Amino acid sequence: MAKPWIYADTSAFLKLFIREQGTDRMRRLAREHRLLSSAVVAVESRSALARRQRDREISDPDLERVLTRLKEGIGAVEMVQVTDEVLNRAGDIVLRTPARTMDALHIASAFVFQDGTGIDLTFVTADRKQHEAALQEGLKTVLLG
Repeated sequence: MAKPWIYADTSAFLKLFIREQGTDRMRRLAREHRLLSSAVVAVESRSALARRQRDREISDPDLERVLTRLKEGIGAVEMVQVTDEVLNRAGDIVLRTPARTMDALHIASAFVFQDGTGIDLTFVTADRKQHEAALQEGLKTVLLG
């Protein structure tokens, strides 16, 4: 039997590589499900890591280790490309919800996958505002602590 799908936004995806609150739950979800995300997750992840380095939350050697693991791990994730359909849907989402641009792109990507495949998925995030926007839009969601 095929594993069910989850959509991991960047805040959830990074928990696979950095130990923080919610890491154990996200790692368990990743073992039990097929992973899906937006093609922007790699760039957004690097941006978040660079900010943490600038804020001295992670050291230079730790950043290099995480980046190496990130490059290896990204291949296990099915990517939704940023198409006109995704962009249009995200544009509608930002008008209806308090979602920011990248959050709306993730929510829209999850919907485009669901609509295109007929496969139900669960949207996983550690961002409370994004979680609320995804719920408002009708996605089944998990909020990581």
